[in-house]
Amino acid sequence: MSQRMASNKEAGPLDITTAAPEDTQGDGIKSRQDQEEKLILTAWQSMSSALQQNSVFKDYKAPGPAQSFLAKQRQSTQARRALSLRLQPR
Repeated sequence: MSQRMASNKEAGPLDITTAAPEDTQGDGIKSRQDQEEKLILTAWQSMSSALQQNSVFKDYKAPGPAQSFLAKQRQSTQARRALSLRLQPR
């Protein structure tokens, strides 16, 4: 029985020599995951910032004076009619 206990102690999971490398690997994995998370967050923030700036600049680049809702509807209707007239066979 004493031999079984001795062999269990040698190969046991609580052995300090085998636990130390696992802890350092765990720390390395956690550190890498933290770095990856920071990179993902940074990329997401810069992408959203770029999209916001793009949408703001689109609004400023609108040609001509401001139009009412009805004026925009008339314009789109006229554009559709002109397109349908061009597509009709003669």
